[in-house]
Amino acid sequence: MNFTAATATHTKFNWRVRSLASDFLLEDTWEFPYEFGAKDGVNLHLFQKSAIEPTMKSIYDGSLTGMLFRMRKLFGSLFRIDNNMNSLPIPGCGDKSLRDRLQESDFEKDTPERAMDISTRDFMDFRPVYTFENETLHELSNSTEHTLMHYAWSPSGEGKWKVRLAVYIKHRTAFSAFYMRCIRPFRHFIVYPHIFRKCMEHWEARNVSR
Repeated sequence: MNFTAATATHTKFNWRVRSLASDFLLEDTWEFPYEFGAKDGVNLHLFQKSAIEPTMKSIYDGSLTGMLFRMRKLFGSLFRIDNNMNSLPIPGCGDKSLRDRLQESDFEKDTPERAMDISTRDFMDFRPVYTFENETLHELSNSTEHTLMHYAWSPSGEGKWKVRLAVYIKHRTAFSAFYMRCIRPFRHFIVYPHIFRKCMEHWEARNVSR
């Protein structure tokens, strides 16, 4: 099953992240295969709490992806990639967090009590930037890059919605850009497909138990 999505499925909508992170590179766009209608009683936050959050909390499982994450943890320790976790300024500016760029109108829409917890151990310490009704943004920074994970309750036509993911990156060093190119095949053919399948398992298990 292919979970990649065309870039236009993200860029044709005026998501807040697009102006907030205009200096970031849109690295990847993904989508879940489900389409939800108004009668399904589903929203972005229900899907995040039921499918995405439990998947990220069990990311160090016995799968090949779990092994790759453990290898990444060791790699980060050896090369001190994660020594400055979420403490350095965004590359090219003085802001340490995208939250520093939020305006009063953003804080009025933000519902931090509904924020999804997708932090894991060590190098996967993602923190929420904002939690709006139809989109959420999480960020992580280390010694090589600043990464954004944007989830959206995205219209897909005829009164239907999909949950879509966009990944933004701002490189801190030339090594970061090289590293991302090197791991792209692993991300596209192993890591993200595994994560999406596990999310689907959690979601479908929830539906069976209802």
